[in-house]
Amino acid sequence: MRRLFLALFIGYICCRAQAGLSDFEELIRRGETQLQQGRLHQALSTLQAARSLAATDVQLARGAGLLGLIHYQMRHYRQAESLLQYAVDTDATTQPEHTRWLAALAALQAGRGNSGAAIHLYETARQQAAGEVGLQTGIRLGLAALLPPESRLAELQDIKATVNTIIDDHERAHYLLNLAEQARAMGPVGLQLAYASFEQARQNGNKLPRLSAETLGGLAQLYEDQQRLDEAWQLNQQAIQTARRIDAHDLLLELEWRQGRLHRARKNTPEAVAAYQRAVDHIEAIRQDIPVEFHEGRSSFRATLEPVYLGLADLLLQQASHQPDGVNTALLRRARTTVELLKQSEMEDFLGGRCAVQNNINTLLETIEPGTAVLYPIILPDRLELLVSSGEEMRQYTQAVDAATLQNLARKMVRDLRMGKSNFTVIAQQLYRWLIAPAEPWLRGQRTQTLVVVPDGVLRLIPFAALHDGEHYLIEQYALAISAGLTLLEAAPLQQRGIKTLLAGMSEPGPVLERLPAAYLRGMTVDEARRRKLKQQLSLPGVAQELDSLRSSMPNTLLMNESFTVDGFKRQVIQEPYSVVHIASHGVFGKTADSSFLMAYDGVIDIDELERLLKSDKFARQPVELLTLSACQTAEGDDRAPLGLSGVALKAKVRSALGTLWPVSDEAAARLMTEFYQRLTQPGTSKVKALQQAQIALLKSLSATTAASGNMEHPYYWSPFILVGNWR
Repeated sequence: MRRLFLALFIGYICCRAQAGLSDFEELIRRGETQLQQGRLHQALSTLQAARSLAATDVQLARGAGLLGLIHYQMRHYRQAESLLQYAVDTDATTQPEHTRWLAALAALQAGRGNSGAAIHLYETARQQAAGEVGLQTGIRLGLAALLPPESRLAELQDIKATVNTIIDDHERAHYLLNLAEQARAMGPVGLQLAYASFEQARQNGNKLPRLSAETLGGLAQLYEDQQRLDEAWQLNQQAIQTARRIDAHDLLLELEWRQGRLHRARKNTPEAVAAYQRAVDHIEAIRQDIPVEFHEGRSSFRATLEPVYLGLADLLLQQASHQPDGVNTALLRRARTTVELLKQSEMEDFLGGRCAVQNNINTLLETIEPGTAVLYPIILPDRLELLVSSGEEMRQYTQAVDAATLQNLARKMVRDLRMGKSNFTVIAQQLYRWLIAPAEPWLRGQRTQTLVVVPDGVLRLIPFAALHDGEHYLIEQYALAISAGLTLLEAAPLQQRGIKTLLAGMSEPGPVLERLPAAYLRGMTVDEARRRKLKQQLSLPGVAQELDSLRSSMPNTLLMNESFTVDGFKRQVIQEPYSVVHIASHGVFGKTADSSFLMAYDGVIDIDELERLLKSDKFARQPVELLTLSACQTAEGDDRAPLGLSGVALKAKVRSALGTLWPVSDEAAARLMTEFYQRLTQPGTSKVKALQQAQIALLKSLSATTAASGNMEHPYYWSPFILVGNWR
C-alpha cells in the first residue's frame, strides 16, 4: 500500500520537473524526493519549511497534502487526515491534485481498516479521474486491494492491460510493482501475474536504481517462496549491489534479511550471520523513519524487526553453543545486544513511536552490582535459550522445548493461578526446570541474591515468583525484578532522601463511569441500571484501609474519592516534588499504550497525560522514584499487555513501577503494600528487596493481621505483584 500511496503522486511530480522553480517549489521537490526515499523526518522538516513559504491557497493546499502523506506514513493518523482533508476542501486546488488528495484519504481509511469509507472515497476520486489513465490505474489498484480474494485476481489482470497504456516509465513501473505485490500475496493463483508484472516493472525501471533494486528484490522473493534458492540468491545479490549504490537503507534492510534467510537455508551460517548483522545495521541507520505500523495495519515490529533481530540472535546463539564457556563470551554479548535492540523496538511498537524510547546500551549493563544476575529467556521456534549474566561473566543454557509447548504450559499456569487453583504446582515445577534449574548451580556460585528477568513473549504473563523447585518458591531464593530491557533503564540507585508520597485512591467511582473508553465498555450503553451495576463492580472497598495503613508509614498527601479528580491529581503532581506516587484505583493495560489508562474519580488519565505530568521540568532533576499501581490489571491472555507497566515508567521517566499481573483482593493488596512500604523506608533496603520481603510475609503468613484476616499463602494473592524498571 505504501507503493500505491507514492505511485499516485509520481506522475504529478514528473509533470512539475522543470527548471527555474521558486523557493517554495524547490523545497516541495526536495521533500517529495525524500518522501519517495523513505526519509520521513527529513521530508517532514523540508515540507514544513515549504509550507511556511506558501503564497497562495493552491500552495498551502499542496503543502498540506504532502505533509498529510508523511504523517500518514508516520502513523500520525489524526494529523494526516486533517491535512489531507484541508487539501481536499481548498477550492483553489486543481482538479488533478484534488483527485490525488481524495485517493490519499481513501488509502488512509483503508490502512485504518475503514473499508466502507475507503471505497466511497476511491469511487469519488475515480469519477473525477476520468481520462487520467495513471490516476485511474492507481485508484483501481487501491480498490482491488479491498476486494474479496475471489474477485481480486480478475481485476488485477484487467488493470495489468491498462497499465501498459501509461506513458511515463517511472509511473508505470510503480503501479506494476504494486500490482505484482498484490498478486504475489494471493499465493499460487497469482504467481503467473506476479512474475509477469515484476519482469515488466524491471524492464521499465532499469534506468532508475531504486526501482531496479525493488523489482529484483520482488523477483527474488517470488523464487524464495518457491524454494528456488540459487535463483533467489542471484537476483537478491543484484538487488543489494544496486541498492548500495544509492545508499537505500530501507531497501537494504529487507534485501539483507532475505540474503540471511537464503544463506541459512543453504547451510552457510557465517554468511547468514553477516547478512543478518547488516540488516540490523540498516535498521539502526533509519530507525526513526521506520513506521510503527505499515499501511495495512500490520505491526512493523511483528512483520520485520522482530524476525530480523531474533534471526540474528538465533544464529549467534547457535554459534556460541559450539564453543566452550568463557570462549564464547563475545558471541553471547553480541546476542545480548541484539536482544536488547529487539526489546527497544518492541517497546516502541507498544508505545506507538520510534522516538518514544531511549536506549542506554552502554550504561546499565556495566553497572550491575555484585550479587545481581540477569536472565534472558529467549523463545525460539525449536528451543528455549537461557542467556544469564552476572558481572563480566555470561552463560548460555539450551532447553529442548519448542515454542508451542512452552507457550501452552505458561498460559495454563497463569489461568490456574488467576483462578486460585491448587494444582498449579506441577506446571510451576516444570517451568522451573526449563527456566531456572539449568542455571541454578552457576547462580549459586555467583552468590546471586537478586535475579532480574527480561521475559520474552508469553513469559511476560507468568509471575516468576511462583515458580517452584519442589520445596520452595523462587521468591524465597531470589529477590525478583522484571525488565522490558535493561538498556531502557536509568542506572542510578534509589535516592536515600526523605520519601514523600502522593497517595491517590478511589474506593467508589464517580462521574468517571460516563467517561470510560468505549473499548472498555465493549460497546455497552451506560443506562441507569447498568451504571449501578458498573459502579458496584468497580468499587474497591479495601482501598480506604490500604491508604489508611500507608499514611502512617511516610510523609504523604492523600487524594481520596471526590478529591482524587483528574484536575486535583494534576495540581498535586505539579505543585510538589513527590518521590513516590501511589495510585489505588482501577486501571487497564491493553496491547498498546492507546488502550491503557487509569481511573480517577471523575475521569480517566491516559499514559500520554501521565507522561506530560511526570516529565515536567520539576521532575527533570529528581524524577519520581516509584510509581505504584496497586489495583491495575493487564489484559488477560495478551502477552503484550504487561509492557504497559514498563511503558508507563519509560514514558514518564519514572525509575520504577510496581503493579500486578491480575486483580487481587483488596485485602491482599492492602497487606502487601503495607509490608512493602514499611521495609522500603528502612535504610539500605532496595525496592526489589522490599518487595521480596513483603511477598514472603504473605506467603509465610507473617503479617500482624493474619489471625484476623486469614491465610494468604496461595500465590494467587502475592505472586502477581511485579517490580519493573530500576530494581535498586
